[in-house]
Amino acid sequence: MQIVAKVTINNSSFEEWLKFFDGYKDRRSEFVSNEVVEKISDTEAKVSFDITDLDGLTRLSSSEEIRLKETELGILTEIL
Repeated sequence: MQIVAKVTINNSSFEEWLKFFDGYKDRRSEFVSNEVVEKISDTEAKVSFDITDLDGLTRLSSSEEIRLKETELGILTEIL
């Protein structure tokens, strides 16, 4: 399943979000493939990827560690 998501960064910058996002890339790669991150602006990104394990990705994305950091950075993700 191919997904395209818009990421809005409200409390930080693209660079700070990308550092966080890259920080768990290895874990994410267990559940997605062909991931591409594009910088739209200092506060927006577009991420496209193929989901290979939806349940695993859902567990990872809803983990307390990820949710807390996304809240701190003011991350809003919208599936396009």
